[in-house]
Amino acid sequence: MKSLSGCILAALAGLAAVAATIMMTGCATNAAPASSDPADPNAGLLRDFLDGKFDSAGHPLNARVTEAETLCPTAGSPHDGAIRLDATCVGNLPGAEQSGDLVVSARISVKAHAASGDVVSIAVVAPGEKFLANDTLTTQRLRHSTWIDLPLTWNSNGAPVELRITPAQGAVIDVDYVEVFPERFGLVLSPGSGVVGSDARLTFELPRSHHVDKITADGTDITDRLDALLASGAAKKTTTTFRTLVDVGVADLLPMRGDVTDLRVHAGAQAARLELRAAAPACNFEGTGDVKVLVTGFQPFPADASHENVSAVAVQSLDPTAVRGARVMRLVMPVEYDRAAAEVADAIARCEPDIVISFGQGGDAIALEEVAYNLQDTGEVAGGVPDNRGIVRAAVPIDPAAPATRDTLLPLDAIETALVAIGETPQHSRDPGRYICNNVMFADIGAMTGKRAGFIHLPYTTEFDAAARARFGTIAQAAIQAVVDQK
Repeated sequence: MKSLSGCILAALAGLAAVAATIMMTGCATNAAPASSDPADPNAGLLRDFLDGKFDSAGHPLNARVTEAETLCPTAGSPHDGAIRLDATCVGNLPGAEQSGDLVVSARISVKAHAASGDVVSIAVVAPGEKFLANDTLTTQRLRHSTWIDLPLTWNSNGAPVELRITPAQGAVIDVDYVEVFPERFGLVLSPGSGVVGSDARLTFELPRSHHVDKITADGTDITDRLDALLASGAAKKTTTTFRTLVDVGVADLLPMRGDVTDLRVHAGAQAARLELRAAAPACNFEGTGDVKVLVTGFQPFPADASHENVSAVAVQSLDPTAVRGARVMRLVMPVEYDRAAAEVADAIARCEPDIVISFGQGGDAIALEEVAYNLQDTGEVAGGVPDNRGIVRAAVPIDPAAPATRDTLLPLDAIETALVAIGETPQHSRDPGRYICNNVMFADIGAMTGKRAGFIHLPYTTEFDAAARARFGTIAQAAIQAVVDQK
């Protein structure tokens, strides 16, 4: 890739629009979010995302990028990392699985063209030769022949579409890649949560010409510090056709950072957060038994959530010393696609637990999840649903080399019996969504072959008095004990 956007994209991801009245608290359903079916334990899983709460998308940090060699490999010959077109570049367009107003941007270079008239055309075409959008670049609009972005907007219903890039007679066109992203823009933070060195740099992506309104570190307002760094040139702001990027060093922004820093950024109505660690979480197993159990929950979600995440409440409220025959390590993870899964996989590799039980905030009931899916997707919501740092996924596999599904390694019947014994009414579920909870469950099971691992959704809760905390701690403890007893 030739552009600044392409270089950054390899490591970063971004944010997309949410145009429905929904909720997301660490997980997402692959079905319509408004379901009221009492048999669905994850009904209402998306209720925290109010209409317009996240109403824009970044470019290209969250773009779905397809190289020309993949999109239309037979349309021309390789040339300097791109394809020089001999004919129309035609291919099915990845990223169109999202709903709402989308943009496809083709990265092209015009090497030759007629003195006047057309240079190249681009079109989005639905089955049946239905043209959803098309445009033609003319010599009058062409200002230079170096790498340029040629965008096209259309309204997507999530159905497959075809992209066509057609050179005009006599034109010589190189195509590097195409990227698809929602039309409107929002706030994206990178890199994601995890171990970040003081010599690293942070990037904030904003809508074009917008600015950071507020930034806090562990609740302390450091907006003035960022403004001063920008004024002095120690931090850099870059504005492009699609976005504004703010680049700042970790040591400059957080000179007195501790072992863990909760960084939150606000830009207009947008919010995002990161948890920056100086070192990986310690393998701290509490208790006296022989069986090592890793238990995980999630941070609050969305990024500007006003309430705790019930899964973290459960993990933090359980008494590890009360679990017979086991030692328990508790870990609260960021609500981020790849970072949460990476953090639990790292903990498994370093700390070598015998059992992993992950909890997430779900719908209206305790859901004992039976299967995880090799898919990241919130495409049923217009523009997709972002995680806490702004990433959106639409029909993207977690691991292209892994199987399509992974069945739980937990004894769900034993867990159900234990929960019923304490007065709860758990239900079995075969749809953990395709969001962060599913990612973590897929990672748990993949890393724990031959051992016990799986996922349990807890009912959506926003208020936690002493009784509620005790209840969820008891649920977690009972589930853990049931698995330990089956070991």
